[in-house]
Amino acid sequence: MDDQHPNAERAYTRKQWKRAVNLSAVLGWLSIAVPISAGMNSAGLLQFFSILIWAAAIGLPIAFIASWLIAAPILNRLMRKNISWFQAAIWGGAITFLIALASIAIGRFRGWIQSVDPSSFSQLGGGDKVREIDGILTSYGWLNLAQNTATFVAIGMVISLVVRFAIGPGGRIS
Repeated sequence: MDDQHPNAERAYTRKQWKRAVNLSAVLGWLSIAVPISAGMNSAGLLQFFSILIWAAAIGLPIAFIASWLIAAPILNRLMRKNISWFQAAIWGGAITFLIALASIAIGRFRGWIQSVDPSSFSQLGGGDKVREIDGILTSYGWLNLAQNTATFVAIGMVISLVVRFAIGPGGRIS
């Protein structure tokens, strides 16, 4: 885990680090997939689980890729020392904010590409709640994006506290 000092004393083991990254991915996926699946549920429990299975097939790989690409390097550095509850919440929010920022950048780039295509026309939403026109966010769209990002970051903070509970306080006093 630490290439420069392989024998350095660390507060958490490699196993705890892997568990923290994987648990973050699974909890992150659950926090998105379950509400979406429940929101699409109009026929009952069977439909909920069938939607959840599709959400797992698509969402779990994305969750693990995001966790291992973004969260794992940060956690590798953080877990050299004991992590307090406050640090867990702050860093959980920071990590989910970075994931949200990457998603926003990709989405806005795709929107810009769509906006420069003269043959393309699209609109998301209707009436007073138009979020996007030709790939460009409206004021309401930016507000909606900000609210969703704030909710995502808050969920990340809660997940980080659950992960901190699962991995414990660490092995050495710092």
